[in-house]
Amino acid sequence: MNLRFEEHGNLCVVELRGELVGDSVDAFRRGCGERLEAGARRFIIDLADVVLVDSKGLEAMLDLADEATQRSGRCVLAAPDAGMRSILEITRLHERIEIHAAVDAAARVLH
Repeated sequence: MNLRFEEHGNLCVVELRGELVGDSVDAFRRGCGERLEAGARRFIIDLADVVLVDSKGLEAMLDLADEATQRSGRCVLAAPDAGMRSILEITRLHERIEIHAAVDAAARVLH
């Protein structure tokens, strides 16, 4: 998995590419945790280039959303393809984390 963080004040766009599974989840958690500690409160998780997410990856996204909320922030998902959207609906994660069609749409909601 490739992981990149794009920061705009207290807004952080988390760009994921590849698979959010196994050991890559630890890097995701670590990177997001560092941004939370540095003051980021609003997160957009860009799923456009994610091909696979396992239960550990889904749990990490939910944990980030919960932690952001506890710190008076917010976390949303952006740009999932049809397969990813299906996974989010089957697991009911879409009921806990807001989903937007694109990163720019998500950013408008968070500003």
